[in-house]
Amino acid sequence: RGGASSARGRRRRRRESASRRHDSAKAERAADRGNEARRAADAAALEEQRRAIAAEAEAKLAAERAAAEETLRAREAERRAAEEAQREEQRAAAAARKAAQVEAARRDKEAADRRAEEEK
Repeated sequence: RGGASSARGRRRRRRESASRRHDSAKAERAADRGNEARRAADAAALEEQRRAIAAEAEAKLAAERAAAEETLRAREAERRAAEEAQREEQRAAAAARKAAQVEAARRDKEAADRRAEEEK
């Protein structure tokens, strides 16, 4: 009778030990799943941060590019305005030369007319 009781006790202890091992393995698996979920969340957060940094850098580059293009447009407009001013100065100088030539021709004609009148 003592042997049967002892065998039942051993079986009970084995069942309890197996149950504890099963519960422990279950807890480890749950902890592993939790760790995996945390790692996945951390990786997703890092990826989102990387995307935000990349988007910010792209926006900064676009703003710099737009500013550079605006500077180029302004310089081109200044260059065209300077060229137009130079052409206007050249036209004014040509008109002044032409007026001087016309005035000189008029004086020459007057002088020639006076000489012709004096010779009569």
